[in-house]
Amino acid sequence: MSVLSTHTLAVLRQVTTFCQEHAISAWLVGGATRDLVLGQVPADIDIAVDTNGLVLAHTFAAALGGTCVTLKDERGAGRVVLPPDETQSAPRLILDVVQLQAPSLDADLRLRDFTINALALPLTSADAHDLFAALQDSHLSPTTLIDPCGGWHDLMAGVLRLCHPTGLRADPLRILRAVRLAAEHHLIIDPELDANLRHDAALIVQPAVERVRDELLKLLGQPHAAPWLRYLDDITVLTHIFPELEPARQCEQPIVHFLPVLAHSLEAVTCLEWLLEGLAKATTSDSTAYMPASSQLPYPTLPVAVQTYPDLPRTLAYAKRLSTHFTVAPGILHERSALLKLATLLHDNAKPATKQPKPDGGVSFYGHQEIGAVTASTIAQRLHLSRQATAYIALVVRNHMRPGQLRSTETLTARAMARFLRDTIDAGPDVLLHALADHLATRGPLIDPLDWQHHLTWSDMFLDMHWGQPLERTRPLVNGNDLMQAFDLQPGKQIGMLLRDIQEAQIAGEISTMDEALALARQILAQQNEGT
Repeated sequence: MSVLSTHTLAVLRQVTTFCQEHAISAWLVGGATRDLVLGQVPADIDIAVDTNGLVLAHTFAAALGGTCVTLKDERGAGRVVLPPDETQSAPRLILDVVQLQAPSLDADLRLRDFTINALALPLTSADAHDLFAALQDSHLSPTTLIDPCGGWHDLMAGVLRLCHPTGLRADPLRILRAVRLAAEHHLIIDPELDANLRHDAALIVQPAVERVRDELLKLLGQPHAAPWLRYLDDITVLTHIFPELEPARQCEQPIVHFLPVLAHSLEAVTCLEWLLEGLAKATTSDSTAYMPASSQLPYPTLPVAVQTYPDLPRTLAYAKRLSTHFTVAPGILHERSALLKLATLLHDNAKPATKQPKPDGGVSFYGHQEIGAVTASTIAQRLHLSRQATAYIALVVRNHMRPGQLRSTETLTARAMARFLRDTIDAGPDVLLHALADHLATRGPLIDPLDWQHHLTWSDMFLDMHWGQPLERTRPLVNGNDLMQAFDLQPGKQIGMLLRDIQEAQIAGEISTMDEALALARQILAQQNEGT
């Protein structure tokens, strides 16, 4: 059975027929061909043609009922965005139509980044019928491909190689793309490519920041991105992207930690991915999910704490709800889990700047979460993340200490729990999961399994307050107008403070009706008047 939908195959046939009728040579190229060889569904369809691709894209859009977007006018490249098929069973189909960038297809392919992306399938050749039969059956063979750089062999061997030794300097974004492709397709980086990545690492600051951001978030969206973040640090790329993290490299921490700050942050991402993987396993019956061999990863995927205690649990009561929660972030456009990994990488960025000696010989990092949130926000803005994504990352960094502080109190009140959930808005579960990852990354081989189990149970209690409460505990009992009318108040901060106090009491289960809410407001106002 074809990995391509019937709708996609039909569109490709229409494109092929048009090109054949107008004596245009066309090839399926790049990532689309690579994914088809791997038996995967391409994210989009890349077509190379021997004429102006932008003009042709406009023609295809008109004929297929889509819209055309100019990619590169001077290079003859256009994008056709087609509506979903009639069944609405597949997302919108995207065709990128690009004019050859060299006198021949062979020369064009040799200009590409990596050998696995320098593959082509001839759509308009004499044996195009055989090609479509192969696509229909998902049975592509090396003889079907145009492969001047040996990409088929590299795909089968699981190796990532450059098409040309100077390929990284031609487009330095390829430095980050190489690592992302290795993570996504479980590839080993060729020794020559590794040497080139290390030599050209500083060039990663040259591409447009939006391109860097997109590749970085694609990497973070992979289930095992953490080993590759360590690799990026090893080849000095990570701190070229995030220079704010370099001071953390040699910043030692109190004895409760087993790693310096930067190594701790990278370990925390590893721990977070282990927890996210546990959520996914708890909600799926698919036991065949591909797990890359350890030899294909530059660093281990298991946290040090789990290497020490292989039976360490990671079960949470709301696993299914959490798994769904981390798939997408409404209004942010990127997977929530990728943004949480970025926040986790940045969570202790201000520790070097706030490090102070203590009288007992220890050290403190007072206020590092507040200062770190400002820095994380600046980094997110520099990456041109959306306002929602920037606010999310700053919120996680600013609040990352609070679960630990609450857990250390002898008596945790329902009101304190409600205040935490109110302040973290819809990111309360994110901060709680980060706290679990931070715990694992802090103690490492010294972790206390009983204390860890207590932390899981404690987190379940918070999640139950967040998601397990009946509707009357979450629906607002009063609004600002109610308070102004009942107590003859003017709009202002006082109204907001009263609403927050009422919300806390409601979530904590102390009040459940409008009358009780107004009575609480009356009590608070009386106390304020006594204080004045």
